[in-house]
Amino acid sequence: MRRTTLALVVCVQITAVAYVAVSRAASLSSMSLPAGQRADTFLHSIYDRYVGPQNKAPVIDYTQQHELQRYFDPSLAKIIADDSARAAKTGDVGTLDGDPFIDAQDWNISSFDIQVTPIDANHANSVVRFDNTGQARLLRLQLVRISGLWKIHDIDYGGEQGTLRGLFKVGNR
Repeated sequence: MRRTTLALVVCVQITAVAYVAVSRAASLSSMSLPAGQRADTFLHSIYDRYVGPQNKAPVIDYTQQHELQRYFDPSLAKIIADDSARAAKTGDVGTLDGDPFIDAQDWNISSFDIQVTPIDANHANSVVRFDNTGQARLLRLQLVRISGLWKIHDIDYGGEQGTLRGLFKVGNR
């Protein structure tokens, strides 16, 4: 009888410990910790703005550092901001003469095909396909996750066009 009682007490203790562990794990997972953003969600937050009439699209001000930091990694945001400041100071046109996300000044886009290929937990490559005013486009983006948020490290426009970072190297005056 004593062994049975001891075995029963041990079972109850193990069950109680397991219950506490499971309850704690459940409460930790439901806490509002930064979960991290998905790369495809980040890209859709950018590209979905281009679907529909151009005059209805929210404008991104590429001269504003806080706007740039929402989309680009710190080094690329700084390159674009420095170029904009230089252009404003000299009364010149900046290196960006079109929208870097679609490589155009004007658009008429009905949809995007966005594919993301993870490299590791903090890096991914993406291919963005779309048709703009009858011209098929394919852009390759390098993404980096910083503090749980995805940012664009570079955009490859294909062919002789090169990359967004490359435009600034060529455009340096």
